[in-house]
Amino acid sequence: MPRVFLGLGSNAGNRRENLRLALSWLEPHCRVEAVSSLYRSPAIVLEGAPPGPDYLNAACVVTTDVPPHDLLRFVKEIEHAIGRRPAPRWSPRPIDIDILLYGDAVVADDDLAIPHPLLAERNFVIVPLAELAPEAVHPLLGKAIGELAEDIDFTGLEYLAGPEWPSRMADPDDEEAADSM
Repeated sequence: MPRVFLGLGSNAGNRRENLRLALSWLEPHCRVEAVSSLYRSPAIVLEGAPPGPDYLNAACVVTTDVPPHDLLRFVKEIEHAIGRRPAPRWSPRPIDIDILLYGDAVVADDDLAIPHPLLAERNFVIVPLAELAPEAVHPLLGKAIGELAEDIDFTGLEYLAGPEWPSRMADPDDEEAADSM
């Protein structure tokens, strides 16, 4: 079974719980092998729009026999179940799950691009991914993920917790979590 790397992000609701739910709901179609540390990053802002809430970001490696397009449909179902609905680009979202790498596959069509097209440009993607697989090679760039991470600008990326974060308490920055603590 191929190793598949997923990027996870949340900037609406109880962000840490949304990420935990996404990880747990990957089963039974995917076996989560490892999860990266947790990071905070500023939301991408469109010109003239107010800034959105910061994101919590992580990556995970899974093994699965689900083909890429079916995996995309499956992660979109998880996103919907956690509360993501169609909205303008860059709007706050309770969960975002991206297929970053799927083994050494390259997929390029209207609804799916693997490797993720912005993988090497986003610090909140490449840094967690490099924790999990610095030796993995970007199939289009021919460079190791660890090498790509060395060249990235870390501005705005903040380390929050090590890879044990899914089993720890809720994020005190989340209003929903703070209300329940």
